[in-house]
Amino acid sequence: MSHHKPYLCIVLFILLLDASQITAQTAAVKSDLYILMEQSSILFGLTAISRPDMVNADCYTQLQEVQNGILRQQPWAMKMYDASGSKAPGFLLGNGHWLGSRDTCDAVKQPLKLKISNGIPHKMNRKIITDIASFATDFRIVNLWHNSTWQVDPHYPFYEPRVNIGLCLPSACTLTEVAQLMAIYVEDDLFLANDVYDLRLRVESVKDLKMRPGFFRRPSTIIFFTTCFLTLLLTFLALGRRMKRISENVDRTESEEKTVEQSKKKIEVKSHLRASGFIDCFDIQNNWEMLFPATEEDKAGGNAAFPAVNGLRFYGAMGVVLFHLLCFTYLASSNKAEHFKSTSNIGNFDIFVDLFFTISGFLQTYHFFHNIKTIEAIRRSSFTQNTKMVILYVTHRIIRLVPLYLIVMCVADAGSLMVDDLSVFHFSHRLYENCELHWWRNLLFIQNLFNHNELCMLWSWSLACDMQFYVFSIVLLFIFVKHPRAAKALTFSILTANVAYTFYIGLSMNFLYSFESTTTLFTELYMNPLSRVMAYVIGGVSGWFFVQNQQQQLYANFFQNQSLQEYLGYLSIIFFFTCSFASIDTGYTVLFYVVLLLVQRIVFAASVCGLIFANAAGCVKWFFYVLENPIFKKLNQLTYTIFLMNPLPIMLVTGLSNASIYWSPWKMIVDFIGYCATLYFFCTIFALFFEVPYKNISRLILQRTKAKTS
Repeated sequence: MSHHKPYLCIVLFILLLDASQITAQTAAVKSDLYILMEQSSILFGLTAISRPDMVNADCYTQLQEVQNGILRQQPWAMKMYDASGSKAPGFLLGNGHWLGSRDTCDAVKQPLKLKISNGIPHKMNRKIITDIASFATDFRIVNLWHNSTWQVDPHYPFYEPRVNIGLCLPSACTLTEVAQLMAIYVEDDLFLANDVYDLRLRVESVKDLKMRPGFFRRPSTIIFFTTCFLTLLLTFLALGRRMKRISENVDRTESEEKTVEQSKKKIEVKSHLRASGFIDCFDIQNNWEMLFPATEEDKAGGNAAFPAVNGLRFYGAMGVVLFHLLCFTYLASSNKAEHFKSTSNIGNFDIFVDLFFTISGFLQTYHFFHNIKTIEAIRRSSFTQNTKMVILYVTHRIIRLVPLYLIVMCVADAGSLMVDDLSVFHFSHRLYENCELHWWRNLLFIQNLFNHNELCMLWSWSLACDMQFYVFSIVLLFIFVKHPRAAKALTFSILTANVAYTFYIGLSMNFLYSFESTTTLFTELYMNPLSRVMAYVIGGVSGWFFVQNQQQQLYANFFQNQSLQEYLGYLSIIFFFTCSFASIDTGYTVLFYVVLLLVQRIVFAASVCGLIFANAAGCVKWFFYVLENPIFKKLNQLTYTIFLMNPLPIMLVTGLSNASIYWSPWKMIVDFIGYCATLYFFCTIFALFFEVPYKNISRLILQRTKAKTS
């Protein structure tokens, strides 16, 4: 046996040598895998650079468990690896969303509840469904600035380029520790994207997608729920009064009931308000009949002479919804270059907004001069009495507009805070922060006089413009009745100031006729009242001219020439749509673009007035047949509510999505239809409970004030 020992020793030596070589090769493979994971996975890179002196003990221990679990391909660790974001394609064209998968991270905390049949063969590892981590995990979002020149960065409303990275991390790691680890990682050689795209990332913030404490103690939340409670209480009280009246009328004779029913149909709302007081202003049945009236006379809503105005307003409201859909989904878009291109080419939104100001100015002066009794009362009244009447008009408008405005502002404030806390996306414009500081500007309707980055409800600038124009025009109309020449001189001065201001801002700030230029000059040219007043003035002068022609038959030959009216109607249609959708080439001088802007605003406002004139004259019937459809008369009752609320569902749905959006025209159309249907449902509820009751109260106050003065 001894003579075999040398051979055994040789064999054992060879085996040990082979084993050592295998071990060395395995170590080399692991080393290569480790380096690869370090450089390709942000999560793994954070586990690699973590040190006991950088984070707390639990965080460090659990990060090392994650690292070992990934190297060993343990299912729970692989889910954390798969849930964490890495560089996504499309960075050059604007995609900074490296979000990973929030749902996969949730599957690390608790088993997936998938109904998988054991009798059906599957190739998957079933532990993917059942295996969970031994410690708590959370999905964190790291927002980083970048200074790379390798990404397109067009100016877009309320958006700043960021890189958003989603990470599935142990809950033991605090937000501060995650930010510290991330700051070290992006400066380290491990992060290869730094070398390729020269990102030079800097950590801005880290959030854990949880609601911050104190949400229900926020003033806006308290005001909203308190108002809802009081409104429901008053609604039930009004319902109780209605039920009581019905029970008291049960014993009436049939003839008496017929008499009461006939008189009720004639003067239902007015007599009802006089008799029942403020509580019955919240009668939901009456309010529904006011919101969607049954009779044709009530449906016209004071616009019987221009039934197509309802269709124009609806068209304008849908245009606003489309524009806000494009704006508020941009931050979540993964193909921002294409998104921006479509927004720039889809229409001339800078001019389009003047549609509302032109119609408002026209209808205000039309109704004012159409009321001969009011004009005669103004002529007879003293300065003090006329001042009181102006205050009454303004108060009437404020009571009608402010309650719903306040409710929507509270919803927007609380909702934007909630979305910012829970969203995987970064909001550079934090609406709730602006509302905390500048809510009073909205209530005074002066928010458009300040920088647009400070706006609470950034889409409410046009409401402030409209209120300012209304107040100024009421004063101007009263002056016109007493001193026509002075009023005309003031009107001419306003138009001159508008032209001078537009030239000054456009030339001094290098205005170019493009969506990006409009965005850059949003404060100065888009929402400034002096920049927007021309459309209101043109509408107001046209309304005055229309009434003067009706009363005094001015230019009778012109207005009675049906062929000429038809021609002007077609001309107005052409100019209206040309100004709305015309695209302007680049390469011209700044002066050319400023002049073009002024000309387009004048032509567009004039075309809107031309359409109203043509509609009143009964021309171009095929075109107005669509706009005069009865459905628009009903939908027009919700225009104000739609204007206030339309961005809210878009912000909510977009903000609470867990993945970026690939923008395409077909997706935009489908989303647009869905948002419009959702809007009309919720706007009906809000108008029914928070708009119509206060219109009733305003009307009631106006009736009682007139009764006292008479």
